[in-house]
Amino acid sequence: MKENKSKRSRFRAFVQSTNFLFIVSIVISLVIWIYMSISTGNDTSLTISDIPVQVELSEDAVNNGLQVFSGSDYKASLTVTGNRAVVGSLQASDITVKAAANYVDSAGNYTLYLNASKNDPYSDFQISSAIKPSTIDVFIDYLREATFDIQENVVYKVDDGYYASTTLSSKTIYITGPQSEVSKISKVVAAANIDGTLNSSRKVNADIILYDADGKEINTDLLSLDFKTVEAAISVLPEKEVSLKPTFTNLPSGLQITDDMISVEPSSILLAGTDDVLNKTDSVNLAPIDFTTLTNTKSIFDLAVEIPTDCKNISNTSTAKVTLDLSSLSSKKLTVEKFMVQGLASGYSAEVTQKNLEVTVYGTSSQIDSLSASDITAVIDVSSSDGMKGSVSMPVTFNIDNGSSCWVSGSYKANLTISES
Repeated sequence: MKENKSKRSRFRAFVQSTNFLFIVSIVISLVIWIYMSISTGNDTSLTISDIPVQVELSEDAVNNGLQVFSGSDYKASLTVTGNRAVVGSLQASDITVKAAANYVDSAGNYTLYLNASKNDPYSDFQISSAIKPSTIDVFIDYLREATFDIQENVVYKVDDGYYASTTLSSKTIYITGPQSEVSKISKVVAAANIDGTLNSSRKVNADIILYDADGKEINTDLLSLDFKTVEAAISVLPEKEVSLKPTFTNLPSGLQITDDMISVEPSSILLAGTDDVLNKTDSVNLAPIDFTTLTNTKSIFDLAVEIPTDCKNISNTSTAKVTLDLSSLSSKKLTVEKFMVQGLASGYSAEVTQKNLEVTVYGTSSQIDSLSASDITAVIDVSSSDGMKGSVSMPVTFNIDNGSSCWVSGSYKANLTISES
């Protein structure tokens, strides 16, 4: 009995020893090696999927500008047979699937047949089934590039008393793609809709939409756009009605232009601007009228509206018609004999060789009736002569004493001789 217990104890100690574990691991490894040796000697089959399809055009077609625009993203599958160890490690990258496109020499839609080959011709496996799919449909065309203006179509409402305008962050867009698709583009629009009513400025992203000549939206799947959205800045400003004010140059200081002498059409416009600017603006000037060009008649002028900086003219009126009626004034012809030279450079002297000038003077009847030639001086300004010497002809202006409402109409010159003193 004691002997049996001793044997069991020795067996238990052996089983728990490292020698036993070592022997067991050798036996298991030997069994696995024998199994693998037997298994790898057998052929097996495997289906490989998601193999990218390569569409290769001929060199001539590529040189002529043809490109594949759709159909280049197909995936194929097939079955291979071969050594179990080799087949078990195969991946989609070990096989090439090509679409036969060598015959393509023009733009169009094509159905191309597929063929497959091993990347390593010496690899121990065979392609044992047909390719799925066996054909693919592709679209081939010439590449076209074009730049288009972007039309703004951002829809919104503003509160009463406010004006809004929209500015896009880009005025043009660059588009590339198949010639047949790009040529369809008739207009490019940046479109957005803003809910609610605006009374302050906002920025939104507007979608780029392409339209053909019939106003139908164009699918952009085959096109490459610089951007799909563009920022639209909506400037919302308060508006104010301001009057249009006629202005004059060379207006006699004593002449009053009364309401019955002048009219402006339109008499006012709408401006949009910041509160700071509008609070200081009750009127805007028209381009000035030069009184030296006027007579005692009725004249009509189309004058530009001079908009203040940081304001917008939202009346779409860039000019105003001014009717000036001076027919109630009088005129008189006089011969001016008094001359004065001004603006002469130091070291120079001038002698007026012009003896007199016949002029027509206009003004109120009370002053015209009492006006004489001795009240008028012809002023010759030689400051622009720039050192000239000898006989010259220079422009003349007129000083009128005792005639604050009077002016000389027309352009005059006088002759004089300039010499060094």
